[in-house]
Amino acid sequence: MALVVEDGSVVTGANSYVTVAEYKTWADARGFTYGTDSAVEQNILRAMDFLERQNFIGNKANENQPLQWPRTEALIDGYYADATEIPPDVKRSLYEATKSEIDGISEIANLERRTIREKIGDIEVQYDSSSESRTISPALSLALSKITLGAYAITRL
Repeated sequence: MALVVEDGSVVTGANSYVTVAEYKTWADARGFTYGTDSAVEQNILRAMDFLERQNFIGNKANENQPLQWPRTEALIDGYYADATEIPPDVKRSLYEATKSEIDGISEIANLERRTIREKIGDIEVQYDSSSESRTISPALSLALSKITLGAYAITRL
């Protein structure tokens, strides 16, 4: 499936906020590896599956738009994002989510059961009961922090 990039004009059939070339430029600047263009495209789409499930600030700009952005009333760093563009923070979040997919720490993968105790011969391992059962990307969490509502945020209609 080819990427159809939303640029803020409510593109019909849009399924991404970035192109493969944009992701590769971002990754190259940071020394990250990413594989073939086809693999990058697949990982962008998986990252979009995760990103589009977020509880974003503001409101959709158009009720018929296929993606969550562009948005109105989206206050980022004290300024309202233009409702006819995709803010850099959205793209940054997609870059980080795509990198997580490429690194094998998918945000949409099934969770495996948590190991409490494992013993093989004389070797025994017991994991902390409060530890996460998946790897968490602080970079992705930080990228999302400006454009999403907190888990317990209250909004007025």
